[in-house]
Order: sequence, then C-alpha cells, then structure tokens
Amino acid sequence: MDEKHYQILRELGFDITPKNMTNKYWVKRATEALALTTQDRDVYGCLDHTRGDGVNIYDVEGTKYLDLTGGVAVRAFGLRYAPQLEFEGRIADVIHEFPGMDFDAIPQTLLAEKLASITPGSHRKRVVFTTSGGRAVEGCMKSAIDLTNKRRFVSFRPAFHGRTGYALSLTSSNFRHKNTFPQGVDVIRVPYPYMYRKPKGMTDDDYKNHILETLEYALQVEGNDIAAVVMEPLSGEGGLIVPPSDVVQGVYKIAKDHGAFFHSDEVQAGMGRTGKWCAIEHHGVVPDYISMAKALGGGYPMGASIGPAPMYSGPSRHSETFSAEPKMALLALWILKHIEESGFLKSNAEKGAYMMKQLEELMEKHEVIGDVRGLGLMIGVEFVTDRENKRKATTLRDRIIKNAVQKQKLWILGAGQNVIRFTPSYIITTDEIDEAIRRLDRAISEEIH
Repeated sequence: MDEKHYQILRELGFDITPKNMTNKYWVKRATEALALTTQDRDVYGCLDHTRGDGVNIYDVEGTKYLDLTGGVAVRAFGLRYAPQLEFEGRIADVIHEFPGMDFDAIPQTLLAEKLASITPGSHRKRVVFTTSGGRAVEGCMKSAIDLTNKRRFVSFRPAFHGRTGYALSLTSSNFRHKNTFPQGVDVIRVPYPYMYRKPKGMTDDDYKNHILETLEYALQVEGNDIAAVVMEPLSGEGGLIVPPSDVVQGVYKIAKDHGAFFHSDEVQAGMGRTGKWCAIEHHGVVPDYISMAKALGGGYPMGASIGPAPMYSGPSRHSETFSAEPKMALLALWILKHIEESGFLKSNAEKGAYMMKQLEELMEKHEVIGDVRGLGLMIGVEFVTDRENKRKATTLRDRIIKNAVQKQKLWILGAGQNVIRFTPSYIITTDEIDEAIRRLDRAISEEIH
C-alpha cells in the first residue's frame, strides 16, 4: 500500500502503518475477527486490496502471484482492466440503489432483455435479479415449485449449487457444507456422470446407460413428482467434471417425460467461460431455467434467475431488496457487449484448448496426474496415487497447492477431493499460461520427490 491508502485507513479511525504489513499479522487479526468459512490461512496470505493488474495479485508483503482462479470465476477481465475502469468512471454519477423488485428502471429492463436473448432457446423468458449464485439457484427453484405445485427435485452427486436454504439441499460436494443443517426441500440424488471414474470393466456406453437407468429407478422408488432436475453442465466444486453430452440429453428427456423442468446451473461455467454463453450449449440442450452470477456482476454481487414466462404465478411470490442496481446493471450490460465485440467467446475456447494441451503434456511427465479435463477456460487436473487404481491423492493435491502458492507464487484453488481447478480471467495470455504450467510443474516435482 502507498501513503494515500494508509491515510484513508487513518481517516476511518485505524492506526495502520507499514510495520503492520505482514501476512502473519493480518492472518492473526482475520482469524480473531472473521468467522471461518472457506479460508485456508495455512496456505494463503492476506491480499493487498490496493494492488493488482491483469492476472497478477499481491499480498500485503508485496509478493506477486500469478492468479489462475480469476476470483473463483468472477473476474472475467482480471484486475484493473482499463476499458472496464474507463466505463465505470463514465457511470460514476448513476444512481447506485433503486429497489428494483418494487420499481422499474431502464438498466434493469435492458439487462433482462439481453440475458433472455443470449441464453439458449427462443421461448418466452423472464428474469429475476439477485445478489449471489446460490440465490439465483433458489429463484429458479421457487419458480419451479410455484409453476408445477411440486416440491421434489433431482440433483447429482457430486454437485454444488450454493450454501443457502434450498440451494444447500441440492449441494453435495463436501460433508462440511451440510452436516447438521436440515434439508430444505426433498431431493432425489443420483451420480453425476463421471467418465474417468466409471466402474472397472464397464464400457462407456454401459456406464452412460447405467447413469440414466439409475435416475429412472430412483424416480420409480423415491417419487416421480419432481418440479425440476437441477444439473451443472460442468461440475465445478465437485471436481471440474465434464459430463457426456448424450447423458445430459438423456437426463433432459427423463425430466420432460415426467413433466419436470430442466435447470442448468451456470453460475461458474456460464458468461462465456467455456467458449459459449452457457456451458449447456455444448450438450445440445435448451434448459427451462438458467442460474447465472459470478462474472455477470463484473466484481460486484449480482446473479440472475432466468426462467419461463410468467415464472411466478402472481406478484409477491419472490423478491430481494437488491436487484440489478442501475449502476451494476449498466456494468453488466457493458461486460456482455465487451465479451461479444472483443471475441472472448472464441478466444476462451482457443486459450482453453491451448491450456488443456499444455496440461496433457504435463500429465505425460507426472504419473500422479490421472486426468485432465475441461471446457474452455474451466479446467481440472485430477491427482491419483497411481493410474491403475485411480486412488484419490488428496493429501498430495493439498501439498501441491501449498507449494504452488507459497513457493512458486502460483495462486490456485482445489476442487472436489483431489483436483486442482483453473478458472483464469479471460485476458490471460498464452505466455502466462506457459508460465503457470512451468510453476505447477515445479510444485508437482518438488512434492513427489
């Protein structure tokens, strides 16, 4: 931080000086002040909120990291992206808050129209704005309940749809998310199609049929009065698992056969990250519901529930205080236009393919890498004790992440139990991808020898 930012803190009543700028000091303060949620303070230091450029972030000690998380898929254009900053400056005097659920404003309406136009399907759609991905999921769920008068859902294992209420009911990626919390709605849960971990001796086709037959059987014995099937088109938190398109299409058909809606959760995989506006487009399915968030807000909290008209049976069935505030809605419109006009859909697909190739070459070097998979700039690397038994190398994965962050200065996150995920900002260059792979290579080499 420079003197200007120290002065701001002093004006706010805090005597913070350069001698306080250590990770140890701020991790201790954070530990004593913040409830522990998903932080791993044994791995990650305290980030400097005043510095950052592109895919480079800094901690309070001035250490520079190459960021491959993209703010967990939030920062489409990285940090301090000049065109975005310029546009934000132009809308600085726009009203920040209007109660958008109670009163209309132009930006919110335009954003709803834009999202309806770029998401799959030509059917009539409606949009509800919210402030997070989990709430975007819940807006769709409440609509499905309202329109079908059914209360049962189908979800998958693993799956992540959020940690609040109804969304948590669908989630199953880590026992820590759910232990002791009550189930908000009835959920029939079936295995997510995970080709890398299909049973030994089973062909691909047999495994795909098994997944669909398991779903059919579950509906027969647990209840087929389902409001919606909720599915990630690419399982994010569960381990960056790419499902076969014919299985997704089969799941869709089963939903329709039972008079249920199909809901694609695009919170992490949407907004062009995979090379298409919605990742479900890779599977040739037109969903009834789409939940979006993360990159939609350009770094600000915004989500969207997109569903069939009229979406709710009447007024006051759903609402939230903050709903695509004018300034945020204008920024979201700019982000969508910029992705479109700057060719990010095409470049995300190309950069993702390039990164996949580099990681596959790394897999040839390291036997502990069992699988590399992904779509566009959403890629997972799965670690195993050996490729024959595919036993999950959870502890090794954790050590590699710690080494990468602390020694190689590569800022990365895990997913599932033994996967490292890569969700970099769209502006990442091939040179930066090469450098990230070199740093990951060193981290792996140091931890297996």
